[in-house]
Amino acid sequence: MKISVDQVRKALGPRYGGLSMRTEDTVDSTNLRLKEEARSGQIAAPYLLAADYQTAGRGRLGRSFISPPDTGLYLSLLYDAQADSGKITILSAVAVCRAIEELTGEKPKIKWVNDLFLRGRKISGILAEKIDEGVIIGIGVNILTPPGGFPESAGVAGAIGYPVDRALLAGLIGRFLLEGLENPNDPRIIASYRERMPLTGHDIHFEENGQMKNARVTGVADDGGLMIEGAEGSRVLRCGEISLGSQSFSGLE
Repeated sequence: MKISVDQVRKALGPRYGGLSMRTEDTVDSTNLRLKEEARSGQIAAPYLLAADYQTAGRGRLGRSFISPPDTGLYLSLLYDAQADSGKITILSAVAVCRAIEELTGEKPKIKWVNDLFLRGRKISGILAEKIDEGVIIGIGVNILTPPGGFPESAGVAGAIGYPVDRALLAGLIGRFLLEGLENPNDPRIIASYRERMPLTGHDIHFEENGQMKNARVTGVADDGGLMIEGAEGSRVLRCGEISLGSQSFSGLE
């Protein structure tokens, strides 16, 4: 079912309600659509695209993002951003958390770098891509579990678990994204990220140069990097993916 543009604008509020945007029933990938349209000059930043269904949704590290119809929200924002990619990732994760919190009262947590978890399951992923025309921030939120459940390839995928107005959620995410992008150095953004990232003091595993390594999380740096203490001493991870091993993320919420 197509997402209501009027309702998205309502949630964007008076400051951002005039944003150039559209909604679609089906796209291959909202990020891919905006990338091709920006490069061909069909659209200019800022521009928002929201969809009900993606046939070729993409996640981080080249993975696919399962995007079935009528169960989630898939959107991308093209923005002429000057901030570095780390800060864009951080403010995006905070924006999605804030939108879900405001609309549902749920309190998702962030698994570094930018996966959102609720009740121990991943409900949202974020993919930011820099192009010549700016940055495209792609966001997928699982609202309902699809019929038959998520495929095994989706790993720890979960959902909010009950119907949510997708147009209002899209508008709230857009509003909080735009607020953050206008002032990416606002210290409240990293403070909000730290509050929602409950890994400090816990052991993690990560791959580096083809080797699996272990470390303990000691905090989050101002640029969003993960501060760790391991065999190589104190350092900061600024990219990659971490795992918790036998620890359940639900136990850290």
